[in-house]
Amino acid sequence: MRSREASVNGLYAIGALDAMGFSPFGIESISEPAAQELAASFGLVAQLEPLILSLQGQGKMAGLLSEGPEQRQPQEVRFGDYVLRAAFERGAPPALADGLVPGDRPPAPPPPSGGLVLATAPDEFIVGGTAMTVTFTSSQTERRIGILSAEEGRFVAGKWENVRWLSGDETHQGRHIRLEPGRFSLQRVRLYAY
Repeated sequence: MRSREASVNGLYAIGALDAMGFSPFGIESISEPAAQELAASFGLVAQLEPLILSLQGQGKMAGLLSEGPEQRQPQEVRFGDYVLRAAFERGAPPALADGLVPGDRPPAPPPPSGGLVLATAPDEFIVGGTAMTVTFTSSQTERRIGILSAEEGRFVAGKWENVRWLSGDETHQGRHIRLEPGRFSLQRVRLYAY
């Protein structure tokens, strides 16, 4: 099996490095579940392609990727006065106390965690990926930031299509957005300052 991390590495390369493409080594021999995750990641890129092309080289995209499973500090990204902090959800392998016996087959690696963010307007962002929680603050200490609206959706023929509005339960009462582990998704979030 090829690395499951290829799916989020590609999103990072496009968001952080303005990459024109991404091709994992040995893609012809990738097996499940890595193949399905890579296809889902490439599906997000296909939806975002017109937007990515319009934002490349302008400092309006960022890649979100954990440096490794042991990293616990969120990754910080700045867009103007906004500071976005991405925390990555990484499943931990079972410990000996959880019933893992030495000599047993090793546990499956945790699912990938990462993505990208695109600044589409002064107070609006598209966040795509999997297994991350993103919070928003201001670089100005006297300002607080709230989530005005959050929605899950997709791009169809270059236009945003709402799938569902996210309520306070899904945004932790307007404090963060979360892309759940195990599936790749897009969320559009609008912010306000007070």
